[in-house]
Amino acid sequence: MKNILGKIFGSVLLCCILFGLFVLVTAPFEIYQKTVAESWPSRKAIVTKSFASSNRDRKEGVTWRPVLCGTYKDNGESFCVGRFRYGGFRFGTGERSAVEAAAKYSPGQEVDIYYSPDNPKKTVLEARSSWDEIFIMVGLAIFFLLIPAFIWLFRKMHKLR
Repeated sequence: MKNILGKIFGSVLLCCILFGLFVLVTAPFEIYQKTVAESWPSRKAIVTKSFASSNRDRKEGVTWRPVLCGTYKDNGESFCVGRFRYGGFRFGTGERSAVEAAAKYSPGQEVDIYYSPDNPKKTVLEARSSWDEIFIMVGLAIFFLLIPAFIWLFRKMHKLR
C-alpha cells in the first residue's frame, strides 16, 4: 500500500513540475506577444460570423478555438481572426471558452481588428486584455515548482528529529 501511494505521489509531483516548466517556458512568448499587440493599430470591421472551431490533432486530440470572420469597413476585404487575444491559456479541450468567446460577437456587430504593422495578416481581436490570467498562471507555475523543494525540506527536517 505504501509503495502504491508513493508512486501516485511521485506521479502527481512530476505532473506539478511539468506543468510549472510548461507555463514558465510558454509564458514569456505570450507576455512578449501581448505587450507588442497592445501597440498595434486597428481597423474597423463588421462581423459576418463568429463560431467555435474544432481541430483534431494526433498529439492533443480535439482542441477548440474561437473564430471571427467579417469584412473591413475601409475596403470591404474579407478576413477571419483565429486568435482573439494573447495571454490566455486553454484548459482541457477549450471548447467551453471557445464557445463563450465566439458568442460575444454577433453578425452585424462593429469591431476593431488589431494588426501587426510588420505583417497585416497577423491579427487579434482583443489587443488590450487583462493581465490577471498570466499573473495567476505564472504564480501557479512557480508554486508547483516550489512544491518539491518544500517536500524535500519537510522530509529533511523530519529526519533530523
